[in-house]
Amino acid sequence: MAINTDNLTSDALQYAYNAALETQTSAVANNSSMTMDDFWQLLAAQLKYQDMTDPMSNSEMMAQMTQMASMNSMTQLSDAIANIATVTNNLSQVTLTTYSTGLLGKEVTIAITNDKGEITDKIKGTVTGIDLTGATSVYVGGKKYELAQIMAVGDVPTESSDKTDGTTTDSDTKTEGTSTDK
Repeated sequence: MAINTDNLTSDALQYAYNAALETQTSAVANNSSMTMDDFWQLLAAQLKYQDMTDPMSNSEMMAQMTQMASMNSMTQLSDAIANIATVTNNLSQVTLTTYSTGLLGKEVTIAITNDKGEITDKIKGTVTGIDLTGATSVYVGGKKYELAQIMAVGDVPTESSDKTDGTTTDSDTKTEGTSTDK
């Protein structure tokens, strides 16, 4: 099958790389992905410039069309997965925002950790503010804490190892900046 490249060289100039463009969808010569329009243009050129004494077989044309349809389907599936990832991320952000704003006015227990991530102290207080810029943070007692530092919401009793009658004690917790002896 012979293709006359003289007519295609003038068309190739319109597909040249242009750094000013935001995307290079028209730069087919250097782009590994083709659109269905590009495929149809190539197929039309292939049919137009084929050797009439040895034309392209129907099975060859069907194989090419099947390959292009498969590639088009995979591209659409890839785009759909990317869209699902974006929607999931947005939904996660909305859920986190809803959760954190629901903490306003609630009493929480905050874990104070050292550089190794070990809990060194606990602080109890009321959430007075939420910072939604960057990583979501809460304000308790005028100090900023990460949302991940919240150990409990509300008045959650803690069990003491020295009590055997089922009652609980809360001697290990500070209340909004006041310290208890350990």
